Order: sequence, then C-alpha cells, then structure tokens
Amino acid sequence: MTCPETMSIGAFVLGALEASERRAVEEHLVTCTACRETLLQFAPLPGLLHAVPVEDIEVEQPEPAPLQLSKKRRPQWVLAAAAASAMAGVASWGLLSAPASATWTATDGVGGLDTTAKLVSRGWGTDIQLRLTDLKPYEHCMLVVHGRDGTVETAGWWAANGSYHAQVPASTSIPLRDIDHLEVVDAGDTVLSTVSPTTR
Repeated sequence: MTCPETMSIGAFVLGALEASERRAVEEHLVTCTACRETLLQFAPLPGLLHAVPVEDIEVEQPEPAPLQLSKKRRPQWVLAAAAASAMAGVASWGLLSAPASATWTATDGVGGLDTTAKLVSRGWGTDIQLRLTDLKPYEHCMLVVHGRDGTVETAGWWAANGSYHAQVPASTSIPLRDIDHLEVVDAGDTVLSTVSPTTR
C-alpha cells in the first residue's frame, strides 16, 4: 500500500521544501513505513545529480528582444516568461561560478567510527557527501543537520550493508554558512558521530 505523502519525498531529499514542510515530512516519516522506504530509494539522488559534469548541462540564453515602448498592458504570460528568462540567467551564472565548499571530519565516533563530510553550497541549500569508516554492519542511520539558529533537519536515511564502510549522498535546505554541525544518529537515537568545522 502506498501513501499519498510519498509525492513529497523527492522534494524533501533535494531540499526543495520550506522549513515548515520539511518538519511535517520528518514527523510523518516517523510513523509511515512506505514513505521511509521511498526515502531510502531516493537517498542517492542528490549524489547522482552532483556527479553530472557542469559541461553536460546546456543552458540556452535567449536573444534579447528589441525594446518596444508601449502603453499597452502586457499579458500575464509575458510577465511570467520574462521572470523565467531572468531566473534562467541567474541559474546559468550559478552553474558557472564555483560554489563554496567545506570538508569536515571526526575520528572520535562511537566504536571508532570515522566520519568525513564534504559540504557544497547550492542555490537550494547544501549538498552533503558523507563517508563513514568502521561503521557497524547493517546499522540503520540518519544524518541530522543542526543550523546555527536552532533549526534541525534530517538530511538523509540509510541502511548500511554488510560492509564497514558507507558513502551516503544527502542534502539539506539549510545554507552551508548557517550549518553548525552534523550528527550521525542510529535507529535508537544514539549519536554515533558529530561533525563540525572544529572536530578532527
């Protein structure tokens, strides 16, 4: 049986929801098995998108239309098209400019867990590539992002396989500059590792 709320999971994983919407989805995930399974299926999506080379993304710039002075009111669709064109220009500039990034590590996790998080600033928030070593096999975990203003978001869920290593793509709507620290938490709410700019 599928849940109608699964339609929101893709946007949740990509960090495209408002803070209030993300909180609502997080609360729903606690009680909905179907949505948690969907979340696990979508978890690799940010990492796959991150792997697409910038040169493979083509953004066509429309030729500027000649200036026409007229007192006639422009139709609503013309205004919408102009706004979309402006947004396309901003998006293409964002693709060409180097985003801010940071790499945080922690080697003092539970059971000797080593954690490395590569964070890259995006227009919608922050892309996170998490690498774990000495992870307990078959552990069910989630990545929790803590903002400087007290905001808390679950950026990804995963189930470790039989290996002691895991590479987890995740994402959050919290901008990189506003992230205070990350926590790797197991299914029993035990914090396995804390990663921040000050950890080593």
